[in-house]
Amino acid sequence: MIKFIEDNPSWKSQKLLKLLQLGHAYIHTDLKTIEELSEQVEMNYLTRPSLLERRVYSYIQGLAVKLEIKEYDDYLRAITPLLVDVLRLTLENTVFPDLDRYLVEVMKETEKGTPIYRGLQWNQSLIEADKNGKISKTWERYYGKHFNYSHYVSSSHLLKLVQDYVKDPKILKLAAQMRHIEKYARNIVAHELVYVDDEWLKHRLTIDAKEVHQQIINMVNAAGLRDPQQWKGLTDIQAAIEKELENNHTKMSK
Repeated sequence: MIKFIEDNPSWKSQKLLKLLQLGHAYIHTDLKTIEELSEQVEMNYLTRPSLLERRVYSYIQGLAVKLEIKEYDDYLRAITPLLVDVLRLTLENTVFPDLDRYLVEVMKETEKGTPIYRGLQWNQSLIEADKNGKISKTWERYYGKHFNYSHYVSSSHLLKLVQDYVKDPKILKLAAQMRHIEKYARNIVAHELVYVDDEWLKHRLTIDAKEVHQQIINMVNAAGLRDPQQWKGLTDIQAAIEKELENNHTKMSK
């Protein structure tokens, strides 16, 4: 669309360009650009939730686009980071409201000495200082006396905390289903070149792509993300683009 506007400048307006950039940012979970543009196009409600919640709302609507055009391989590869975020939110909204204090951002230097973000790790000193804490008990139960704190935070770690401390049977079932999808479909697609269609998914998981997506939606809802306005963020952007195109067309017709 931006290329079309460049070739046909009579369609151009600053609002339309910003809306198109916002839509692109939203599909790709570019939170910085979303924050910069949403207020300029009177959609500042998109920045209302917490950073982690915004990431999930945006990310899963971007996944829905992949589902619509049947890019199932890319869809499955994208599940793991989403699952990590959703399990974090699940724990924060149930038994670990201060979960973030047990996580540390890891910065490492490249070969040229440039510091870059590498991921999240568990805060070893804080967790080990609390010998009777829930996290250290879970690590010992599943990993023995020596949990490897050099590992980055994974969905497997978070799922074990969910299983140990979350009491809601619905959440436990949904979390187990999500881990099943990750283990038996996502992992093989991430490491091997395979063609994925609904038949392949049914063979691996007994459910098709739309059912996979519905399970993800259910898990996200159970994690506390139920704001209907946020769920239609991408739809609202699309509607605003169409309205601006209509306005520009009307101006050109006069």
